[in-house]
Amino acid sequence: MSITGSFSPAEPFIGQSGVRRYIPKFELPMVGHPIARRLDALLSAHVWSKNRFIRKLRKEGGEINRRKLSDGTWKTKTLPPRRLSIRTEREQTFDALTRAMIYRADYDPEAPYLFEVKASAEELAGMIGQLHEYAPAYDGESGQYRHGRKACDPVHAAIDDFEAADMLVVVREFDNETKTHKAKRLFFKPNFFKGFGLTMDDTREMLAAARKWQEKHGHLKTAKQKRRAELVRLAESDRVATLDRHSLRNMLARFKREFTGANKHTKREMDAHHRLKQAEKNARSDKQDDRSPTEIKLRQLMQQLPPISVHIAKNQIKQEHGLTCGPEFDKLLLAMLETHT
Repeated sequence: MSITGSFSPAEPFIGQSGVRRYIPKFELPMVGHPIARRLDALLSAHVWSKNRFIRKLRKEGGEINRRKLSDGTWKTKTLPPRRLSIRTEREQTFDALTRAMIYRADYDPEAPYLFEVKASAEELAGMIGQLHEYAPAYDGESGQYRHGRKACDPVHAAIDDFEAADMLVVVREFDNETKTHKAKRLFFKPNFFKGFGLTMDDTREMLAAARKWQEKHGHLKTAKQKRRAELVRLAESDRVATLDRHSLRNMLARFKREFTGANKHTKREMDAHHRLKQAEKNARSDKQDDRSPTEIKLRQLMQQLPPISVHIAKNQIKQEHGLTCGPEFDKLLLAMLETHT
């Protein structure tokens, strides 16, 4: 058996069963996104035994839906009540897994559904050193695992706890043709943020700051391209759980409205406002445009580039040529900005 991912080996002490020999640990540098940085800082000082949602789960127990059966009922898993104090091993798994989910989460405020973790359970387990890979036929040539086996039971158990505590949405799907489970899809629920002491107002402020951060660093266009590529990839893949159920999509859309503070009435008003603005823009563009081709192209290019790039180019032209406006200035500015595309 081999262990993959980033991990720290722990020598078993006397009396230890020897089953758990590797401490779950996430050692990658956290991404530079402001929401990820904020959550990572909160997690560093978080005590899981004091998390109100985890505490309620351990006190009262919980139940999660695993798979919808052919008769319309659900195959469920019941998590019994447990002691309130959490074992060190489970706390370490919570810490490392949560940090890995924060690292791989999608914080794009324009995404159709917010805060999806863009990684499967196996990928997350590999990132924290909890993916156990067994060699082919380790249980015999005619055994059940003649092709080998991958196991990450502590990670699956932690995900079940988060789901039963109402902190995660876990989308599962069983492929009846291949008789295999497709990769899970994970989404942060509002309670995930509330468990760290954040209010919905805090989350809305973080989303607004994330939008400004994207604009400042010129990531809006790349984020849109990533969303399109992701939709194509999911449409072509048959190994990832889909969001076909209307109830599931409605629930995720409701969470997005809760995160952003919008509601259906506000969304209709905003959509009507955007349609009106677009109609006015189209009407203006239909009128005779007396601008030169250079001015038109320059205006389009300036809208695509970060403002700081335009500012630097204007200052450079002013210093080298003494120009601040005019046709010659526009030609020089256009030539400089085209090098940034």
